[in-house]
Amino acid sequence: MRRKVLFIFHILLAGPLVVAQANIRVESVFEPSNISLSNAANYKIIIHGVQTNPLGSVPQVSGLNLSNSPRIFRSASFINGVPSIKTELSFEVRPQREGSFTVPSWKITAEGKKYSVPAATLQVLPPSQRDLARQREQQQQEQDLREAAFLEFSIPRPFLFKGESTSAKLSLFLWDKLPVTRIDQLPQKTGDGFSLSSLGQPEEQRNVVRGNKAYSVFNWKVGLTGALSGQNELSFTTAIRVRVKGSKNSPFGNPFFSDPFFGFGREQSLEIKSSKYKLEVRDLPSAGRPPNFQGAIGSFQASSSIDLDRVSLGDPVRLKFAIEGSGNFAAMPAPNFPDSESFRAGPPAFSFTGDNLTKLQGTQTFEYVLTPLTAGLLEVPPIEFSYFDPIQEKYQFSSSMPHPLRVDPGEKWAQPQEPIVAQESRPERISTKDLFQTESEPGEWKASLAVARPFSSSAFWILQVLGATLSCGLLFWKMKKRDPKRDALIKNEKLLEGKLNQSLKLMDATSFYQTLRKILSIRIGRVCNHDKPSALSTSELVALLRKKNFSTDISDQTELLLQTCDNQEYAAENASKVSLQEQFSKAEKLLKQLGAKR
Repeated sequence: MRRKVLFIFHILLAGPLVVAQANIRVESVFEPSNISLSNAANYKIIIHGVQTNPLGSVPQVSGLNLSNSPRIFRSASFINGVPSIKTELSFEVRPQREGSFTVPSWKITAEGKKYSVPAATLQVLPPSQRDLARQREQQQQEQDLREAAFLEFSIPRPFLFKGESTSAKLSLFLWDKLPVTRIDQLPQKTGDGFSLSSLGQPEEQRNVVRGNKAYSVFNWKVGLTGALSGQNELSFTTAIRVRVKGSKNSPFGNPFFSDPFFGFGREQSLEIKSSKYKLEVRDLPSAGRPPNFQGAIGSFQASSSIDLDRVSLGDPVRLKFAIEGSGNFAAMPAPNFPDSESFRAGPPAFSFTGDNLTKLQGTQTFEYVLTPLTAGLLEVPPIEFSYFDPIQEKYQFSSSMPHPLRVDPGEKWAQPQEPIVAQESRPERISTKDLFQTESEPGEWKASLAVARPFSSSAFWILQVLGATLSCGLLFWKMKKRDPKRDALIKNEKLLEGKLNQSLKLMDATSFYQTLRKILSIRIGRVCNHDKPSALSTSELVALLRKKNFSTDISDQTELLLQTCDNQEYAAENASKVSLQEQFSKAEKLLKQLGAKR
């Protein structure tokens, strides 16, 4: 058997080189020509003077494993002013046994013509002691790597029926000493004989001991469905990220005796493959298959209900048919409603409740909308549901119960008749010329009953003008009365009152008396129309109050409280001897008296 290989490459030069076809020649060689059994070599084909894509098929040599895709190198140069192009195709070769192996001469097509590729010979020698030691070390590292990170797959039975869905578990074991940073890729299935449900978030287990090693295990619960009959292989592949110091300490070298936890390292992807599992997928038996079987496999129980037991003719009735159990709910079609002369049924709506990830266990509900076609005491017929039980390996039936339904005939629609309208004779209009006013009729005769419009009245416009004048005057008076400085003092006083209450709660005497003095000065400035009361001394503030004809009692109380504030501000060591709550009560009473006097 010959391996087909297509050689495709592009010229990476600014412009094409013109080379005569007579200069085209082909060479082949193994580099190196002698290797040991554990090493690899390169089978090289060199083509001189080719501008087009070469085509050909490499012969298959027993005992040598050639790579499918070659590495392609192309170069161009000038020799004595003549352009020269060289194309090199390199195949990796790994020997499978000792001996001398020759790739015979074969044909390659270039520039529309065929050229012979010379034969080349590779000598494979027995492995040396160093090669054997390296091979044993590599095998040990591969074994350690398989024990450090591996995938396991478990299923309840070693076989499935075609179309059957079952619950399986996929587990990723990661050795605690392996410096894993994250899972790069979720496990991917390999094998066309089965379909797999989507993977959700895994369940993590810590300190799982296996073979004297502690692991962190990530478990995925999946639904597996048999798709192709016969013996089928199934395997899984995932990728993780590990932290290593350098290429020498990578997981593909020896990650278990290095220490990448200390110092800075780099991350490297590590692919993990599970073992290959062989599972049998059997065909469903044809013996005993019911005619209404539609592919349901599992263990189920059917039930039904209707929303109304009495309706009028033509009104809809909803029939809910529920299938509960475990099985292939994702591939379960709706059961057919039996043919009936009493009901008309539309296509059902369906919904599923249960394990939405695998859809292997739960309840599938089908809702039919039935329309009764006849009146009377009817019966909603039962729905039969057939399925295959994979445990007992035979077909089963489950049926719902019939439901009685009373259908009233309802009211008949009568075609309305158009009423006959009698032609009424209109009385003749009486002329007003014969009407006259008698003495017994009070009041004055009015020629019209229409109400006069107010816009034509002068009193209406006078009232409107007076109202507008009063509104404008009031607005002007309020704007004139407003004083920005006074508003600022009021706002500042509100802020100081909050600060005073906070100082009282914290029993901060210094802040309390400082804030109280500012409030008293602002309040005196407001009632005495002074712009900057905070700049006045105690005697000046008291003088303002007496000038405004405040009572002697208020002036004396204010002076005493201001002096107390001054004394406490500069004699903080005696502040604890004075009751702040008592001073607050006196100040609150005094501030109310000053505000009432305004």
